[in-house]
Amino acid sequence: MPKRRMHFITLMCAGPTNHHNGGWRHPDSDGDRVLDAGRYEEIARISEQGLFDGVFLVDYHFQQGLEEHSPSLVVKHGGQMAMLDPMQLLASMARVTRHVGLTATVSTTFYDAYHIARTFATLDHLSGGRAGWNIVTTGNQAEAKNHGMDGLKERGSRYDYADEVIEACLALWNTWEPDALKFDKANGIFADPDKMHYVSYEGSMVRTHGGLTTPRAPQGRPVLMQAGSSPRGREFAARWAEVVFTVQQEKSLMQDFYADMKRRAQSQGRNPEECAILPAIDVIVAETEAQAQAEADYVDGFASVALGLQTLTGLTGVDLSTYPLDTPLAEIPVEAERTVSIGLYQNVLKIRKNGRGLTLRQAALLYATTWMAPRLVGTPVSVVDQMQDVFETAACDGFVIGTSTSPMGLRNFVQHVVPELQRRGLYRTEYTGRTFRENLRS
Repeated sequence: MPKRRMHFITLMCAGPTNHHNGGWRHPDSDGDRVLDAGRYEEIARISEQGLFDGVFLVDYHFQQGLEEHSPSLVVKHGGQMAMLDPMQLLASMARVTRHVGLTATVSTTFYDAYHIARTFATLDHLSGGRAGWNIVTTGNQAEAKNHGMDGLKERGSRYDYADEVIEACLALWNTWEPDALKFDKANGIFADPDKMHYVSYEGSMVRTHGGLTTPRAPQGRPVLMQAGSSPRGREFAARWAEVVFTVQQEKSLMQDFYADMKRRAQSQGRNPEECAILPAIDVIVAETEAQAQAEADYVDGFASVALGLQTLTGLTGVDLSTYPLDTPLAEIPVEAERTVSIGLYQNVLKIRKNGRGLTLRQAALLYATTWMAPRLVGTPVSVVDQMQDVFETAACDGFVIGTSTSPMGLRNFVQHVVPELQRRGLYRTEYTGRTFRENLRS
């Protein structure tokens, strides 16, 4: 039986930073090139040099902290914001790469099935079969307001709606059979009309009748990615997701999540091996442990606790500015129904439960520097030791790689961590598949 190997996806924002809200201030950061397509093309190239399965663009449709009578610290200090449309960036990245998968976040709440189906079919054609869709249902009321909506449905209803959007997309992606296009110039036959089908999908909330204008994509449909953490979100991911992105602070939590998701996928009649569980990690690597820690301390000096606090306020639904920064996190009431992210809420509960005793200041700094993902700091050997331990103890199928600095952090990972993984036989030495899905399953 072939040795199991890790899968990696690069986490990136179309904004100044990724995990670290002050990372753009590092002298070697590309955060000042946030509007330059070349910046994203370079990140895609580095990811492909590292033989990553894909890159993943986080996206949302609101400006954090921006209110009618309140300035946004995110804007002032350059935190995690999404400034450019991910689909157009991925099309640009497709032109300078050949293998790496290209995944964009698109909400089922704000885009109809036809638009989603045509957009991803187009990207799959432009990339030669490398499109991926990170499916979100959206939990932030500010995003709804930007789209002219009065508000959002409750969380469970949003997932019910998303189920139907995906069903409609699948119907649309099957409008054309794989060999419908003929390009027969001599006989004047562009495509075989018998290999094109009328689509009629009628759900309780979503419907589409007609057919997709875009011919069948190389993969048939994009690789489906999801990050559901609530019980309903996990059921949704178990039904549809080929990649599950999660944030878990510790190995034991990763193991619990991994076992639960594999069980849920199997209960949906799926092969659990075709549902890759990839927790996020943040990596800072250098030749010595001291150098790596010094780099971590240096970049953390750019982090804004105030910005981390404002971001946490937006995600938890609790005005944290009314509490002293030295307040123990366990004393602050956080209600699940008010949170934007159930995953973040659960992380807060788990941090309380495991006795870390974080203050509000420490929690804000933790979010400011890592998005509450585990941070691995050390030499290539020590970093890989930690990754291998998690990977070989039924906790993950690989990782979503975040870095405090861009592109330096990713380049260091590719140059130093990847060779050590390959030396141990834990990672591929070449791409063997033609499409994103083929590489993900190899």
